[in-house]
Amino acid sequence: MPNRTFPPDILTILVREAAGSPSFSDEPFCRRLSLESGPYGIRIVVLPLPDDNQAALPKQGFVFVDDQWRAVPLPATKLVMDRSLQPLPQTWRQQLSAPGPGARTTYWSASLPGKWKVHQILSRDSETKELLPQTALFQPHVRWETWLERWPQGLFFKPVSGTHGKNTFRLARGTEPSTWVIDGRNHSNEPFHWLFQTPERVSSRLHACSSRRRLLIQPYLDLSHHGRPFDIRALMQKDGRGRWLLTGCMVREGPEKTLTSNLHGGGKAYPALPYLQDRFGASEANALLEQIKQAAGRIPPLLERHFGRLAELGLDFGADSDGRLWLLEANSKPGRSSFAKADDPQLFRRVHTRPLAYARYLLQQHVLADVYRPTKMPNTSSIAGLKPIRNHGS
Repeated sequence: MPNRTFPPDILTILVREAAGSPSFSDEPFCRRLSLESGPYGIRIVVLPLPDDNQAALPKQGFVFVDDQWRAVPLPATKLVMDRSLQPLPQTWRQQLSAPGPGARTTYWSASLPGKWKVHQILSRDSETKELLPQTALFQPHVRWETWLERWPQGLFFKPVSGTHGKNTFRLARGTEPSTWVIDGRNHSNEPFHWLFQTPERVSSRLHACSSRRRLLIQPYLDLSHHGRPFDIRALMQKDGRGRWLLTGCMVREGPEKTLTSNLHGGGKAYPALPYLQDRFGASEANALLEQIKQAAGRIPPLLERHFGRLAELGLDFGADSDGRLWLLEANSKPGRSSFAKADDPQLFRRVHTRPLAYARYLLQQHVLADVYRPTKMPNTSSIAGLKPIRNHGS
């Protein structure tokens, strides 16, 4: 392939290697950003990272040209978007730095740490705390029977670090006396169901699960409609002026008799308002969406003050049978496939163009500090201290 001349502003997207063609994950998102990037003066280069963090950083990336992905030598970049879902080794970060005196590379967004640290920060805010389920780090030496007496509907376990609903499970009493049931999804996102007839076997299984990964424990919440679990994904994104905006909300519904609503586990997506109206009625649905809007506007600045400048957040909310709203999770690298089901082309386009508009904003403002783990940031939820610029198409 002949050498290509890149424009000066390259956005390098870090993803993980995957089987298939092209050989990397998150391909639909990368392709859509590539197709939309022209008006923003940005060229998208996708860099697949090996699963082995000790391996050398690849020397080639991929660009989407003429309806296909083509390999190109990795160019110097000012801006990096990390979608790899795993911590980056320091050696890779150094190799990604722009060469030359005075040259600097920034990350489009910081990354949030594990769910426990995020929960601790959000629980310090009096209003946000009211939305959080009771949560604790699971300690094998603490008797689970005590928790089950406290939360008789069941116990919900999820990894401190995990995505797509994998390795989540519920512990509840069985239908027969002196039996217990654990059901959930394994590391391959496949459902499982175990029946136990002695508490010792339950303890042994919980110890085995917690020995492989740190777990959070919460009361099991009945967040279902017609026997199917559902949650509400609220996507918060910064726009071309550096302001946080609620891009939209979608409901994700899991299959019947399953534990989670994640699309990777076979779930479906629906526009939020009609779904919630069917579940709770028009008045309650409107009130829930207004509550989500208020909470979603409050959460990003709380997290930025502790974890650095963020660019977008996927906030997952649940609503129980009484119509009470719960904040289930905050994700700094959210998926967006649910918005393809919104039957709203303009909304789906905004989901992909706002990341480009914010990238253009950073490049024009020369906000080129490394935000991977800064210790303290200014008021980044507004445009304080930064000049307004033209908003290109978003």
